[in-house]
Amino acid sequence: MKKLLFTAGIFLLISIAGLAQPKKFQDIIGRWDIVGEQNAGGALEIIDSSTIILTYMGEKKQIHDYKIDFSKSPFWFDFSTRDTASVVNIKSLMEIVNDTVIKWQLFVDEDRTPHFTASKGEMLYLKKTKSDQPSLSSTRQ
Repeated sequence: MKKLLFTAGIFLLISIAGLAQPKKFQDIIGRWDIVGEQNAGGALEIIDSSTIILTYMGEKKQIHDYKIDFSKSPFWFDFSTRDTASVVNIKSLMEIVNDTVIKWQLFVDEDRTPHFTASKGEMLYLKKTKSDQPSLSSTRQ
């Protein structure tokens, strides 16, 4: 019985450690399309630490002065972007659901909540697009 409990305990610790893996910038690099009919054509494209582009409601905007805090759960992603005559500051929450889905809640002109909520902000889901590069097997003849 002790051996079974010990084995179960080790498995539980390994599982928790795997789930609690710290997130990092590399985990969100890529093109993430906003899912949903009302946001068709919207995307977040994270090329590298100096080039992040938000496409929303048909407009492409360069993200400036961003800050990401991966120590929080969900993590905080705050940024600014230039509108026609002003700078818009946006606070947001992000959670990497899995390798291909991110949950993202934006708070424009309102305080960010510590957790996802339906009462404030705009909730978006992002789906990672596949690479445009051909696979190795398709290039061999």
